[in-house]
Amino acid sequence: MVTNEKRIEEITLENIKNGEVTLFQLNEIYNKMGFVFIADSGKFTHIKKERKH
Repeated sequence: MVTNEKRIEEITLENIKNGEVTLFQLNEIYNKMGFVFIADSGKFTHIKKERKH
């Protein structure tokens, strides 16, 4: 099986804006780094860091 998936370390904001990142990869970034990706109408709008209390 050949895949074009990028490693987390290779993902850029442009990849996210262009929709070249899977939900699985975004979830992995969230789990490792705590970043939340905000979208509106299916388009990426911004990133925020989740605060842990």
